[in-house]
Amino acid sequence: MMEAKRAEALERLLDVAVKLHENGTLDLLENLSEVSSEALSYLTDPKVLRIWANIAYFLHFLELMDPTIISVMGNNFIKATGEIMTPETFKNPPKVGISGIIKELGDPDVQRALGFIFLMLKALGRSIDTSGKQLTALMEQMEKQFEMMRKQREEMGI
Repeated sequence: MMEAKRAEALERLLDVAVKLHENGTLDLLENLSEVSSEALSYLTDPKVLRIWANIAYFLHFLELMDPTIISVMGNNFIKATGEIMTPETFKNPPKVGISGIIKELGDPDVQRALGFIFLMLKALGRSIDTSGKQLTALMEQMEKQFEMMRKQREEMGI
C-alpha cells in the first residue's frame, strides 16, 4: 500500500517536472538557484516588490481591455505614424500657432483622438478620486494599528 502511494507520488512529481521543463520554468529555477543571496535580497526589497506589483497592475489593466482592440489599434497606429512621420517631416516639421491649433481641432482624426484622450482622462479622474478615498481609509487604519502597537510597547515597558 505504502509502495503504491510512493510510486504514484513519484510519477506525479515526474509529470510536474516534465511540464516545468517544457514551459521553461525548470530552466528559470535552475538559473535562480545560481543567483547570489545578495541579488535575491535585492529582488525581495520592498521597493522592487512594489515595482513588480505595479507591473502586475498594469498587466491586469491591459488584460481587462479587449486584446483584439489593443492589437488592431496598435498596428494601425504604427502604420499611420509611419505614413505621417516621414524623413521629410522630421527635416521640416510643421509649425503650428494658435490659428493652426484651432484649424487642427476641426480635423476628424484629431477629434477622434481627443475624444479617446478625454475618455482616458475621465477614467483616470475616477481612479484618482477612488484611490484617494481608499488611501485615506488605509492611512486611518494604519494609524489605529500603530497606536495599538505603541500602547502594547508601553504596557510591556519597551
